Amino acid sequence: MKPLACLRWAAVVLLVPTACSYDLAERPTGGPVDAAVDNTAPTAAPLRDIRWELSELNGKPTAFTEQTPFLVLHDGRARAEGRAGCNKFSGPYTAPVVGRLRLGPLATTRSACPDLPAEVAFLQALNKAQHYRIRGNTLSLYPADTLGVPLAQFQAAPGKK
Repeated sequence: MKPLACLRWAAVVLLVPTACSYDLAERPTGGPVDAAVDNTAPTAAPLRDIRWELSELNGKPTAFTEQTPFLVLHDGRARAEGRAGCNKFSGPYTAPVVGRLRLGPLATTRSACPDLPAEVAFLQALNKAQHYRIRGNTLSLYPADTLGVPLAQFQAAPGKK
């Protein structure tokens, strides 16, 4: 083979792997959101169209006297809805790739509630969320990265919406 022909062949071999395309929406991006979804968990819940009931807020178990706070991310209309205790909330959300999630702005009802400080803390956590991770039936929301204590943790409540 002539040297020029070898160079052309080498260039073709080097270019072929870069011609592959990857669907970034189907896998976590690099960096802090690696392992956003634990695909090895036998019962990993999907992010959308699930009622996620709050179990921890800022690393502490929740104890609301009203109803259990929850979050539902509707699939077709990119709308978040839920209850912060006794007040309801709703608003838009974006989840451009697996592991990234932004909520809001969220609108709430304004009932006088006994757990108003806890509701405010919950809504603030939702507004700060930028990343998520699902492990089994647990959804964790994080601020700028997925290191450290989650802003909020939720448990999937099958059959409820």
